[in-house]
Amino acid sequence: MAKLTNPLKLLLSKLPPMPSQPPTHEARRNTLLQLAGLIGVAVLVHFQIANLSIAVFALAIFALKTTIIMGKLSIPPRLVMMVLTIASLGMVIYVYGGWNGQRAGISFLILLVALKFLESQSLRDYYIVCLLLYFLGASSFLFNSSIANIIIVIIYTVVITSILLQISNPAKVSHKDTLKTSASMIAKALPLAIILFFFFPRIQANFGFLPSFDKSNNASSLSDSLVAGEMASSAFNNELAFRVEFTGGVVPERSQMYWRAKTMPVERNFQWSVIEPEPKDFIVASKIRRLDKLKAGPWHYQILHEKSNDKYLPYLDYISGSSKGLTLPDYSVYRVRPEAGAFSYQGSSTATSSSPENIVASFAAPSDRSSLLALKSKPSAKLQRLLNQWRDGAADDAEVVERVYQYFESNPFMYSLLPPSLDENEPLNDFIFNTREGYCEHYASAFTIIMRMLEIPSRVVVGYQGGTAVNDNQYIEVRYSDAHAWSEVWVNGLWQRVDPTATISPERINYGMDALMELWESGLLGSNDTGRALANLLNPTGFSKMLNGLQDSWKNAGYQWNKWVVNYDFNTQRQLLEKLGVEHRNSVAVLVLLMASGALALLLFYFWQLVPRNIKRSETQAQYLRFVKKFKRFQLEKEASETPKEFARRAAASFPEHAIEINDITQTYYRLRYNDRAEGREASFGRLKVLVKKFKLTR
Repeated sequence: MAKLTNPLKLLLSKLPPMPSQPPTHEARRNTLLQLAGLIGVAVLVHFQIANLSIAVFALAIFALKTTIIMGKLSIPPRLVMMVLTIASLGMVIYVYGGWNGQRAGISFLILLVALKFLESQSLRDYYIVCLLLYFLGASSFLFNSSIANIIIVIIYTVVITSILLQISNPAKVSHKDTLKTSASMIAKALPLAIILFFFFPRIQANFGFLPSFDKSNNASSLSDSLVAGEMASSAFNNELAFRVEFTGGVVPERSQMYWRAKTMPVERNFQWSVIEPEPKDFIVASKIRRLDKLKAGPWHYQILHEKSNDKYLPYLDYISGSSKGLTLPDYSVYRVRPEAGAFSYQGSSTATSSSPENIVASFAAPSDRSSLLALKSKPSAKLQRLLNQWRDGAADDAEVVERVYQYFESNPFMYSLLPPSLDENEPLNDFIFNTREGYCEHYASAFTIIMRMLEIPSRVVVGYQGGTAVNDNQYIEVRYSDAHAWSEVWVNGLWQRVDPTATISPERINYGMDALMELWESGLLGSNDTGRALANLLNPTGFSKMLNGLQDSWKNAGYQWNKWVVNYDFNTQRQLLEKLGVEHRNSVAVLVLLMASGALALLLFYFWQLVPRNIKRSETQAQYLRFVKKFKRFQLEKEASETPKEFARRAAASFPEHAIEINDITQTYYRLRYNDRAEGREASFGRLKVLVKKFKLTR
């Protein structure tokens, strides 16, 4: 054993000594309080995202650490930290039912930041806390990707970097200097980040390990059922549903903008609902997919949809081509899996279902006529007499439809955002003969039921109508307040849209929901001053016009941001390349080539920065160099390491007869070069210039 130990000792003695631990320092209390403040802001913001119990728990941990810093106390023992960690894990799993989903992940991250901050003692611990804060800032884009939010995140990142600089620096530095350095670092990194964002190849694939779409994540959608009075509440929901940009310069009139989302063929006592697609519907949808063309029809558009968990996509009626979803025989478009965030797609549409460009029409004939005539509602004797009048003497179904439409037009029906409730047993009769006041779903439902009672196949369609034009129809904003319901009847071998609301409240269809809400809030809806109020709303002047212009500019900035940044995907990247004049079928190869070229350009730029350059001399230095140059022909040169005074002593020793002139020039140069006072500089420079010019060396 001794023989083995001796060679081992000999080997160890030959090795170089182990590096000693570098000197370190403690983070200053003021810096830790700044870090605590930043974490406190993150925890408070988390109240808007997480479950209340988790947010309160994170706030309690943060408050405990802040107390420890303020009172210079010891951190909790390891056993306490272990209990808090296990409690955090259990709370996340209990509240969210597991790890899957955005909210569960962000909640765990905020708890991790709070717990790590609580146990932190060394610089390394605080470095990790700052790193986690970077991740926390980036995670905010999962919930809000607006321009305002990215500005907040940039400021947040600058502050984190500033705190990180203060922690790593043993010397005391001012907040102003660290903020300036932090902002400079991020500003230098932004151009490269922007280039990578736009030109790094976008992968078009679905990653199974990513969190699934969180349906509780404030994702709005239209209901799959239509109950009288429920849709009226959407009139007060000003949340944005989607934006539409028409291409080719052709924009339909507002009265033609019917955005179909869901077709509802099932009626249950004045209530309607959709039917989930059957396998045969998907077979037809696959045939339509092979035939549809985005270039067909007069209207071509791109829809930028906000986050939604709805399986049905809105398209302009009547659809002739689509880039996303499966077009069903009832003209609705179905997507199997909702996406996690905002998304975009293209579509083309025709004015009617009978247009030759509309390839869906050949599949849209009702295969089961009885299902489109089925009813739970029963007519009263009074309504039956009306039904007989409408049917008697009518030449065809089209005339019957016209007679019913005229009935709504000629009788005192009213459009209301707060419709009265209807009789539970006979809601149709109560609406037709008693209340005669309702929202769009009341009229669509009543009209469709009457059509079925008259043996005309019909159904209710739910979607959106109109929208708000921004920047002279550059794009259209459609909000949930624009939600609308109308009727669709099978007449003369095709589906035709009939909207009774258009005759009850033409302001709603022709001028949009915004104008209608303004009239309703001002109490002018249906009054004699409606026309004048509409004229003032649609043609603002003075300050109102300027304010509308500013609002449109801000909306347009938000739209372009969402189009080119938030929803930047493979297709948008290809559009950008085409606008830049780069068109190629293999977009990935083009992007890889661009990235390689960009990397090479950056490398060349880096080496170009290392190339030595001529130093720009001041006039004072130039005069002194002229003076030094006069010694060269006598084999006396100034060394690079010599100061002017040292050279002056050596030159005076070689040329004693010029010693006074040499010292005079050197002292004048020193005064000009190193004296900051401005007075007398001009006279001194003039004197130096004259002395150098008159200086003549002789042996």
